[in-house]
Amino acid sequence: MSDLAISAPQLECFSVTASPPRLVPGSAERDWMDFTNQRFAYRCTPLTMANTTGWELLNPTGFWATWTGLNGKDDVILRPDDPKAPMHHVSLGFGHGIITFHPGYLFRTAPGWMTWARGAPNRLKHGIQALDGLVETSWLPFTFTMNWKFTEPGTVYFAKDEPFCFITLVPSLPIESVQPVTRPLADEPQLEREYKLWLSERTKFNIGLAQGDPITLEQKWQKNYLVGKSPSGRTVADPDHRTKRSLKPPISADQPDQRTASAVPNQLATAFQSDRPAPAVVMRQAFPSFQTAYGETPPEPPQPPSVDNLLSARPEQPAKPQPNAKQPSGTTTKRSKAGKLPPSRKKPTKT
Repeated sequence: MSDLAISAPQLECFSVTASPPRLVPGSAERDWMDFTNQRFAYRCTPLTMANTTGWELLNPTGFWATWTGLNGKDDVILRPDDPKAPMHHVSLGFGHGIITFHPGYLFRTAPGWMTWARGAPNRLKHGIQALDGLVETSWLPFTFTMNWKFTEPGTVYFAKDEPFCFITLVPSLPIESVQPVTRPLADEPQLEREYKLWLSERTKFNIGLAQGDPITLEQKWQKNYLVGKSPSGRTVADPDHRTKRSLKPPISADQPDQRTASAVPNQLATAFQSDRPAPAVVMRQAFPSFQTAYGETPPEPPQPPSVDNLLSARPEQPAKPQPNAKQPSGTTTKRSKAGKLPPSRKKPTKT
């Protein structure tokens, strides 16, 4: 394989403990984004895309952690919500106010791909900071750890099912061939015109918001990035433009029936029906049931209708008209083609 060649992305997650933490696709929601005015933070597509471009490892046990401010290993005190709950996924091996989480998996990626381990993007936690790590998981035969460092002495809380680690995949070598180039915007006249038009439109829009202009307030925000088009319409996004992302949940390699298109959720079916290589997450730990793994059951196949159902479903046939009985003398009248009496004649009275 050449220095820049990479294979199709793949992620295998080998469990190294009997009950590893849950691994789930990244969630777009953040508490602080929920509390913004009219939830306007969710209008920022790059924010929500970052939140969902990876998988989260969820904390299995809620606990408090206190740092005294000293550098010893014993200067961080852990207090789980349940004193009897196992805390094998957390250790204090480094000192200096560092808490270490153990993911519970040995991750393996395809050649040319690395695993970026970090805190969940745009998820804020006062008093402690997640530390990023970029790991060559294409060859690694052992696990890595996820570490958090206190930013000041004090106490923090990690809730049950709170993500303590966020993993995503990045190509290993292509970025090393990138040569950043700086130059004046005037070197690209068309790009400069597009930028100045956008800047003018943005300035007018912000003034409209500040002055309470009804039309501007109704528009709420400019949607150029969302729709993938510049204000002039001359610059458009690539065909792979995304505004939302929903990654595949882990599946079990030990239960092949879950890997068929008829037994997985809709977001997985496309990947299994396609001949093109697609990213796959394979976790070597069997889920107890489909419903536990995905929160829903596969749809029931349609049943062929029975003969009785077909007969009962046939529409009723209208009754055949009976031939008119012979009318008494003096009561028959000639009718027009439309079945009505000629306008020149009245219906006789029956005596």
